[in-house]
Amino acid sequence: MATGTRTGRSRFTLIFLLLTSATLITLDARDFEPLQRTEETLSDLISPLRSGADRVFEPVGDAWAGVTGYDELESENEALRQELQKLEGQQILDSDAAIRLESLLDVLGLPYVQDIPNVVGEVVTANVGNFDRYSVQINRGAEDGIRNGMPVVTRGGLIGRIDGDPGRGHSRVTLLTDPSFEVGVLVVGTEDVALASGGGHGEPLMVTKGLEIDTEVAVGDEVVTSGVDRSRYPPGIPIGTVTDIDFDEARLLQLLTVAPSANTDSLSFVTVLLYDPLEDG
Repeated sequence: MATGTRTGRSRFTLIFLLLTSATLITLDARDFEPLQRTEETLSDLISPLRSGADRVFEPVGDAWAGVTGYDELESENEALRQELQKLEGQQILDSDAAIRLESLLDVLGLPYVQDIPNVVGEVVTANVGNFDRYSVQINRGAEDGIRNGMPVVTRGGLIGRIDGDPGRGHSRVTLLTDPSFEVGVLVVGTEDVALASGGGHGEPLMVTKGLEIDTEVAVGDEVVTSGVDRSRYPPGIPIGTVTDIDFDEARLLQLLTVAPSANTDSLSFVTVLLYDPLEDG
């Protein structure tokens, strides 16, 4: 009875390891990098089993060798599992670092910033919930030269402004989707200075003031900051693209719907323009 039990246990051990090895080999064939590094360890585990497979499966034979090797195999298996977990964890960390690096590079060297001094900040508190979906907190503040009202951008264009007096190392950014947000704009190719305002979370911007009814505007035209005298925003920062045109016949104005060019959701890094129109304009 004891011999049969030990033989069954040995068979179980062999089957378990062979199934495990088959799984790992399958993953390895799919270029799963952490498992590729364990190929040598895996081969070391399987080789002695291959040479002794017939002996383990014989009903009568030297089954004792399989029993005495059980603890050693289990120990090696556990070491292998721990190594895999370590490698998989490192891969996750590397992936997160790559994403963060890509996000950071996305706000560096913005073509429309030119010679305007700027500070790159990381978003540390996202806009969540229904009561504060129009702002984010960043980890840059007064000690970095940031002041109330300064424009905040990403590669896509304007995403908001510094709102209120910043702390030493943190600031609040109000996003341009806020219905109270207003910015002077120009439709590229025209000279009419108009006013765009936020339309709400996930909604387009609206231009409802300043664009004369006979000004030539078409769907697809680009909208940028006007940068008029003493504007808090420098000229030429992308705002969005015209997606719809309506007319206010009573006021002889055009009403534009503008899809923002910058995504205010899932922000990681932003650029604060250290722009003071009284100094720079």
